Amino acid sequence: MARQLKKFATGLATVSLALGGVVVLGSPAQAATEHCSSRWFIAEVDTPGENIDIEYEFCVQKANGKFRGMGYGRVMDGGGMRKVDSFKIETRLERHNRTVTKRVCDYTRAVNAGDTNADCRSPWARGRGAHTGDGRIYIDVDSDGEGGKWHTLVDSAPLS
Repeated sequence: MARQLKKFATGLATVSLALGGVVVLGSPAQAATEHCSSRWFIAEVDTPGENIDIEYEFCVQKANGKFRGMGYGRVMDGGGMRKVDSFKIETRLERHNRTVTKRVCDYTRAVNAGDTNADCRSPWARGRGAHTGDGRIYIDVDSDGEGGKWHTLVDSAPLS
């Protein structure tokens, strides 16, 4: 049930972002505002068996004078077989193109197990001025002999 609620909340945020670009979450005392990238990273990656499809975007969120970078998305068609040796998402909160906070989330097991929501959030940080959410995805396809590669994504619109 909790997984279904998370999927619903992620889907609702995605639809809201697609329609208006700004989402307000929580009660008025804890209202959060976020701005997201102007376009999603959408890719099909050649993997053993069926290919995996990736849909991802980065956002910046502000609540109670604090900011954090957020990544939203999903990886589909993992199919329950080994697809990748490594699949990581690095999410950063930036100000003036300098990293304020970051987090690397490892989704290797989840991608190899099947379809997964891959939401990765940087830690909160206090700040003033415009901040952006930014990041990249690391993919090392299983048995391709090429090693892994980082894919840099479009950062979010700034939020002050």
